Amino acid sequence: MVRATQRLSNRVDFNLLELFDAVYRLRSLTAAGLELGLSQPAMSRCLARLRDAYGDQLFVRSSEGLLPTPAADALFECAGVVLEVVRRSLEASGFEPRTSNRTFHLAMSDTAEQVFLPRLAAHIARVAPSVDIESRQLSTPQLAKAMAMGSVDLALGYFNFENDGLYQQKLFDAQYACIARRDHPKIPAKLTLSQFKSLGHVVTGFDNTAHASAVDAFLRAPNVNARIAMKVGHFLSIGPIVAESDLIATIPRSLALNFERSHNVTTHSPPLRLPSYAVSQYWHARFNKEAGLLWLRSVIKELFS
Repeated sequence: MVRATQRLSNRVDFNLLELFDAVYRLRSLTAAGLELGLSQPAMSRCLARLRDAYGDQLFVRSSEGLLPTPAADALFECAGVVLEVVRRSLEASGFEPRTSNRTFHLAMSDTAEQVFLPRLAAHIARVAPSVDIESRQLSTPQLAKAMAMGSVDLALGYFNFENDGLYQQKLFDAQYACIARRDHPKIPAKLTLSQFKSLGHVVTGFDNTAHASAVDAFLRAPNVNARIAMKVGHFLSIGPIVAESDLIATIPRSLALNFERSHNVTTHSPPLRLPSYAVSQYWHARFNKEAGLLWLRSVIKELFS
């Protein structure tokens, strides 16, 4: 077994793993070659070496690009950990934002993206022009695992993690607000408790933040018992739905104000006392002292605290 492992390690180097990672993400040899600065023939030769080393096709062609095999899916998860460990070890002596070309992997909801990314993008463009940001959405259990493995650096927003290996730093408190279309026939002025109880509500059901369970809990509370008339996959679809219907919604206030500017909706104060919630940044204890992540956390704390 040791001899077999040694033979495989001699045939798969760091560069091949980087190539595999790029092809897996981009689903294209051409796009991956442009990212890595390699020609099409060189990419084909390297991919052939990987296929020979693992005894698997790894990718098959389709109308949607190169599709990974199950073996490639398994390899991608392992390769990501290896690449991240090596990259971070190279930065162990310090992190220089002006010269770094690191990609930071963040996790947040579509709502949080609107809050964090515009200001963060502007700041990074000034102080770390070659640093890139990738944002994604994962369910809470997947996210906790991804941060432990290092494939996600930071989670930003409102989450309920059940994981002792995660650190949390509060950034600010936020509130909920209600939205309804501007010409709603049953809300001539401010939203009343009676209207809140009787009108249909649209909510999001995706469990990548704690908002879905919090809103569901107070809508179903015995003293409210409001009707959930529609459940959708993402917050951003709620604005257009409310603007074109008699449904109302309870959402983070920052998103409600964005919808008010971009859709035919009005923001209302909730007609009952709703708790505020803490917006925080979360990271895994394994990377608490890692130089690049220390820098990014300090930037986010400075910008949003």
